[in-house]
Amino acid sequence: MQSNIDHNAIINKGKSIALAIQVDDWLKAQGKLEPTQIPFGQTRMSMKPKDTEYKTGQQSMRESMADSVSKKRPVLSSTDRPLTKEQERHKFNFEAKTKALANGESTFEGKCDLHGLTEFKAYQSGKHHCVKCRQRTSQLRKESS
Repeated sequence: MQSNIDHNAIINKGKSIALAIQVDDWLKAQGKLEPTQIPFGQTRMSMKPKDTEYKTGQQSMRESMADSVSKKRPVLSSTDRPLTKEQERHKFNFEAKTKALANGESTFEGKCDLHGLTEFKAYQSGKHHCVKCRQRTSQLRKESS
């Protein structure tokens, strides 16, 4: 029966340290460095910086699915379509909201479908609403009850 003192784990740990030193010496002799390794529990996707620019649903889905697609498949030519008016309005509001939040403001000037260029309020959840539409909705709720 073996005790913890002469257990193989201690011997293996010593061998592992000696091997790591030999690898470092060999890499230095070759003029190379050990490649950086991804930390335990993380993936390459989690290390990728998050973009703060506006993305359509198609663009964000394409990014999330890109790594799962086989690299050997032929790449099809992509056709970039111009944004629709609704998408342009969403993009305008998104950029105005991020600019306002970066300045520490909770209101910004955005494009409403009903009221045109008007004041919007941004919330902690990341959503935003037209102030006039919000007032109109609350007024209609009061009238119906």
